[in-house]
Amino acid sequence: MGAERLHQDRRHRITLFRGAGDGGRAMVGFEHGRDRAMRGFEPPVCPRFAQRLGIDALVVQTARRDWFVSDRSPALAEALERATRDYDEVVATGFSMGGYAALLYSAACHARRVMAVSPQYSIDPEVAPYDPGRHPKFARIGMTMPRPEDRGARDVTGLLIYDPAIAADRAHAARIGAAFPRLTALPLPHGGHPATGVLAQAGRIGKLAEMLVEDRIDAAAIRRDHREARRKAEPYRLNLAIAALPRHPARALPELRRLARQGSPRGRFEAGMAMLDHAEDEAMALLGALLEEGPELPPGLLNRLRRRLVDRL
Repeated sequence: MGAERLHQDRRHRITLFRGAGDGGRAMVGFEHGRDRAMRGFEPPVCPRFAQRLGIDALVVQTARRDWFVSDRSPALAEALERATRDYDEVVATGFSMGGYAALLYSAACHARRVMAVSPQYSIDPEVAPYDPGRHPKFARIGMTMPRPEDRGARDVTGLLIYDPAIAADRAHAARIGAAFPRLTALPLPHGGHPATGVLAQAGRIGKLAEMLVEDRIDAAAIRRDHREARRKAEPYRLNLAIAALPRHPARALPELRRLARQGSPRGRFEAGMAMLDHAEDEAMALLGALLEEGPELPPGLLNRLRRRLVDRL
């Protein structure tokens, strides 16, 4: 599938990958935040499920971690409106920051259905005081952040997926569910952020997207897949142990120690950070061993560790 640039300015970009089908259907995918600093555009990638289904894919990217909110937002909305007006059917998808954008621009891109995974309703402290970890990012946006229903299609259908064990994500989902009442809310406990972490490790994200495109969403089947996949999923064991740590440390710490020694690089890091937050003496040794072994950790994770160490001084 060749890439065709439909829109680009200093903040936002739209790339079209034409599918092998009849051109009547399209998906619009909004980029999620990256673990490394966002200073420019990454190479666009066509989603594999779009290739399998033969539909057109419009990949929407942002040069900054701005939740697609900038002085160039009106130009992006106009470009999406032009790019999607002739399709018979459009769906939109996004994870976290991208989930907010999929809802915000759902009307502009003529979306009939949306899949928003762990989206934020807002990160403005006045609107979302329950999510203090993202308030500094709002300050960097430097302008008013619209609520998604202000510009989105409030009657859109689709999926709202979130992890109810994450308090901020649960609160965001409640606000979004009230603003977009036709979305099917689907809690996936201890899936993490994004809440599809267990399904992703099992290679089942494409199945969700295909349900959305084909308009055959089966929430019960998704929950069943999540339950089956979690048995072998490191993200589930990690998130469950982190959630249990404050109240049941005797049960949670052995699993966190095991993951901090034997898990994937990301799993080792997150388990070590959870132990550090709990003031476990061996946390620094475990994190130090991870760094000495030299796996390539994203700069965003290393910055989290630096900030946490500074806070402890």
